[in-house]
Amino acid sequence: MPALTLLQSYLDEIGTAVLVGDWETYRSHVHLPFTLITETATLNVTTEADLKLGFDSFHDMLKFQKVTDYIRLAESAVNISDHLISGRYVSHFIAGTHRIIPPFRSTMTLRMIGNMWRAVAITNSISNMQWPIQVPRVDQPLKGADE
Repeated sequence: MPALTLLQSYLDEIGTAVLVGDWETYRSHVHLPFTLITETATLNVTTEADLKLGFDSFHDMLKFQKVTDYIRLAESAVNISDHLISGRYVSHFIAGTHRIIPPFRSTMTLRMIGNMWRAVAITNSISNMQWPIQVPRVDQPLKGADE
């Protein structure tokens, strides 16, 4: 499967899991330790308890903000090796017909562990400095070649 197709499939599955509160699916798709790099901090999630806290917090935020569509669109992806994929995507948080926050770009690294692709790191343009992230803070408009 091409890296871009694989990344989009992964993003769709995990986005749905977070939106509906499916912890088991989410947990099986993230490898610990997991690193989240924002514009202002490098956050290392090392325990399942911390990952669950982040998952619950993010799911609760989506519910509180009445998010109906959590969309992440893959823009590019490359196979770094047979067991690593790196890809770039844009996230959208929509409640009905309203954006909750401006779209923002991220880069995700997936690693094949056993027979499953799992996220090991995300770098994005949010400015949050702590885990769990309550609401992503997007301080600047979307940047990139295809703004």
